[in-house]
Amino acid sequence: MAPFVQAWLMPFFASVVAATWKPSTELVQLELPPRGAPLPEVPAFRSSNGVLNCTLRLRPARVVGPNVSFVTRIYNDFIPGPTIMIKPGDRLLITVQNDLQAPLGKAANDVYQLPNTTNLHVHGLHVSPNAPADDVFGTVLGPGDSFMYDYKLIADHSPGTYWAHPHHHGSNVMQAGAGAASVLLVQDPPGFLSAQLETLPDHSLMLQNLPLPLLTAAAKASGDQLFQSSPQEDLWLVNGAVQPVLTVASTQWHRLRLVMAGVSDWLFLDFGSCETALLAKDGIYIDDFPRWISRVSLPPGGRADLVVRCPGSEEGTNHAIASLASPGNGVKSYVGPLFSIRSVESQGSRKEDLAPWHPRSRPTYLQDLSGGLTSPDCSCKTPLGQGVHTRWIDGHLFEGAKKYLHQWPRDAVVQREISGIDKHSFHQHTWPFQLQNTPGGNDPYFKAGDWHDTYQNVLDSKATVRFSTVDFAGPEVVHCHALAHSDQGMIGAEIVAGRGRDACHCDLLGEAQPVDFMADERSQSLLLVAGLLFMAMSLLLVGMLRQVVRSARSLSDAYSTLPDGPESA
Repeated sequence: MAPFVQAWLMPFFASVVAATWKPSTELVQLELPPRGAPLPEVPAFRSSNGVLNCTLRLRPARVVGPNVSFVTRIYNDFIPGPTIMIKPGDRLLITVQNDLQAPLGKAANDVYQLPNTTNLHVHGLHVSPNAPADDVFGTVLGPGDSFMYDYKLIADHSPGTYWAHPHHHGSNVMQAGAGAASVLLVQDPPGFLSAQLETLPDHSLMLQNLPLPLLTAAAKASGDQLFQSSPQEDLWLVNGAVQPVLTVASTQWHRLRLVMAGVSDWLFLDFGSCETALLAKDGIYIDDFPRWISRVSLPPGGRADLVVRCPGSEEGTNHAIASLASPGNGVKSYVGPLFSIRSVESQGSRKEDLAPWHPRSRPTYLQDLSGGLTSPDCSCKTPLGQGVHTRWIDGHLFEGAKKYLHQWPRDAVVQREISGIDKHSFHQHTWPFQLQNTPGGNDPYFKAGDWHDTYQNVLDSKATVRFSTVDFAGPEVVHCHALAHSDQGMIGAEIVAGRGRDACHCDLLGEAQPVDFMADERSQSLLLVAGLLFMAMSLLLVGMLRQVVRSARSLSDAYSTLPDGPESA
């Protein structure tokens, strides 16, 4: 879209529509369960004979729950939206129906905008980044529009835990951050897991943070006429419930799939006295299961698969699973309970230890790239915004879908050096990446060789990662998954194109960084000097205007003393 059209005509037409449209009073009514209710089961779509054809309807809804009432946007009349269950090799057809109405809201770049315009991202899936698949820039659905996305999974796609959510630039907070999201599971083929893991009870938990004060501010800034909330408090939901309870047998292991779908808070989940083993991160199994941990580091957008067993009693023992304060400085983290595990002692059942397991094979895009086994064909640096009021990647705010930060060659091993990863949740579409070094901080949750598509380590600001640009060509989207940061410009496009080292190009937009006047002491001094100069010039201008007024008055007095008649002219 031409800059003139985006900057001038779209806001004009949006304002015309806003002046003539009246908000619909027909809202879906959704009542949340009472606090402490059993963990809700979320309705699911399941593939059959290699195909799943389903519809996600984005609709306005009034949500009423424990001490809260608000109007928001949700999928298929529920928070969260329906779970999507497919298998490796499946064809996934998702029709997104935008049932929202005008007004469009404000149209601008790198600000909250167009709250009723939407699209879809299948977060973590290794599928084509081009339309009609995972195209988040070119495919745009205005109010009343619909579009059928068509994703074809490769035959050996990694089974695991993923999710789907709206991804239109500028309206992420108002949609994905306000309830519109679905868990997406690629199911394990028969015989893929060990017999022990294959028979475990399996629970998906979508953790959603609806920061009602932020959503209200974003609605106001974007010209939204839909979102309303009372009172103005943060709301945390697990499968659409406040602090729900999962009841388990004390002798039995359970698989928990955690999806962190919050807006911006980082989670540091404490499982207390429960035995907790890490199985997978971001939909990709680790190589050293069971990796024993007591706490889980979950950034916005991240996922973790755990195998958990909690001690119990005959009456049932409640284990509150809460998020602790971040051990890192300057990181926004939620502190408080999220859900509980109620463990009931089961008679006659014996406890069983977890047996080691790892995948017998991995697809091409997940082949080990660590150490001296491979050398990168292309290496680029990706710094993330630092300082106050900085929302940039590689020195740039978002400039457009074809303003590429880097170009990576196809069918290559490439390396990215990321900095600022302690303050931002870095997400990369299409191609997951492998950690090349064990991060600092001594957190067993992170190890060299682990795979991620969303990564943040509050104890280590840098990470070197590698990934394989196989199976597809086209745009690669990178952004901070703190949705407010992304909406405000902390998102960028890269391109996978060409072959060989000659197709490797870093910093295509240059290295200049946006000015952050408040980022350091020198900048603050410059801002102070500029302010003092402005005040001095203002005082000088006021003095000059007063002198002009005095001169005018003197001239007026002189004229008033002249005699009447022709000579006075």
